[in-house]
This record gives sequence, C-alpha cells and structure tokens, in this order.
Amino acid sequence: MMKAFCAAMAMTIAGTCLADTAAGPATPTHRYLVERTFPVGALDGVDAAAKQKVNANNKTLDVNWEKSYANADKTKTYCVYTGPSESAVREAATLNGLPVDVVTEIPSDIKAEPRGAVQHIDKAKHRYLVKRPSIVKVRGDSDEKYGVTLLTSYGTADKHGSYWVYEAPNFSAVESAAKASGAPFESIVEIPETLFPR
Repeated sequence: MMKAFCAAMAMTIAGTCLADTAAGPATPTHRYLVERTFPVGALDGVDAAAKQKVNANNKTLDVNWEKSYANADKTKTYCVYTGPSESAVREAATLNGLPVDVVTEIPSDIKAEPRGAVQHIDKAKHRYLVKRPSIVKVRGDSDEKYGVTLLTSYGTADKHGSYWVYEAPNFSAVESAAKASGAPFESIVEIPETLFPR
C-alpha cells in the first residue's frame, strides 16, 4: 500500500514538473495607468455584472484591473492595470468596449499603498491626482502647512513622468503645496471616486 502511494506521488510530482516545463517560463507582468475619457453618464451603469464581464474578458489576456480613479463627473478615469504588455491591455479595452486615451507603464511606486487598497477620505477632504513631467523628489515639508497628505504615487517606465495621489482640503491647497514643493507639475485633477473590480 505504501509503495503504491509513493509511486503515485512520484508520478504526480513528475507530471506537475513536466507540465510546468511545457508551459514555458512565466510571462512577466507589467503595470500600466490607462487614461480614458467617457461621455457624461457612461459610467453610471457600472454594476457587479458589468465588472464581472470586464474581469472575464481581461482574464483571457492575463490582464488584471486593480482600480480606477474617476473625476467628479465620471467623464475621466485613471485606471491601474497589470498585464503582460501594453498591447494586451489595449486589446482588453477593445474587448470591453472601453475607450483608451493614453497607456503609460508605471512599474515603480514612489510611495506605495497596498494594491487594491480602499482609501477612506476624511469627509472634510478631497482627493487629487497630480501629474508631473518627471520622477522628482518632492519635498513634503510644505504638505503639512497646506493640510495635504500624499496617499500614493507612481513613476513611469521611461522616468519622464509621475502620478501623485493626494488628499487635501481643496484644489487651492494641493496646488499651493505642489508649487511650494519645488517640483513642477502638468495638471491637477480632482478624483473623488475609486472604482474597484469587485
């Protein structure tokens, strides 16, 4: 009985090893920020069934939706995805009927948060996305003065850009803190809502 068990285990292990070898090396995963523009009201019907369909289509291409930041009127989103390539992320968007303005690889976290983390924003504060033309060292000493808190940030693969997510009392505070930091910025967008794949 014991010999039969050992033989069965050996066959199972050998089969698993051969299957892994036949599958080849694992495809590397990259992370991307996908900027999208929607008509007013287009995102109002995003429910659990719509998310399930998006996730199923993404899975066929090894693409994973982590989260999306949306502006106040839900006409602009900044979506964080992982996938084997930019073309896979774009193909997933096509399968899902989603627009794509820009896809930017964001492999590095400048300040990380747990992936998929739900950010609870204080009722007296708002959330903003600051786009910068490079990966820069931002002096955070001005943030406290203006009541601004850095939540997370992403650096682009080419090191020619970065995205910073802040909590702040208002647009003026985040703009003042950004100017005082000494780091140039291209745009500041309020992103009050986060959409998650589940």
